[in-house]
Amino acid sequence: MDIETYLTERVDNQIEYFDSKAIRNQKIYKRLKGTAIFSNVFTTLTIALALTFISHLKFMGIAALILSTIVLATYQIEEFYNFGAKWEKFRLVAERIKSEKYLFLSSVGRYASIDTGEKERVFIEAIEGIIQGTDMSYFSLMIEPGKGIEKRL
Repeated sequence: MDIETYLTERVDNQIEYFDSKAIRNQKIYKRLKGTAIFSNVFTTLTIALALTFISHLKFMGIAALILSTIVLATYQIEEFYNFGAKWEKFRLVAERIKSEKYLFLSSVGRYASIDTGEKERVFIEAIEGIIQGTDMSYFSLMIEPGKGIEKRL
């Protein structure tokens, strides 16, 4: 496989894949967090209103219960699926691959003083190393839910 084919069929496809996964996980994470914040604020407001308007205590109590359940559910969904950690990991990998690609194309960094054949070999090894490392880090996200991102990467 020549380097142009490798760049378009492997590197660019991987950048697109990791970028799209980062965007998807970011959207889900932000929706969950936004819902949790909204529900949390309105739970507090509902409780305050229940104490202010005693005649609506039962209705306000039910509303507060529903809102607080939503807060708990969004937290548990995020804890189980790790959308925030996945977003961060996919973004990191996409940016690492992009950076390696631009270093290679610009012949700078480790690519500055080596011949073309060696340059291509080093580049392919670097890209494949990033992708292989990603598999292990992604797997750790699935088997270690609830741990901080810094402990998984």
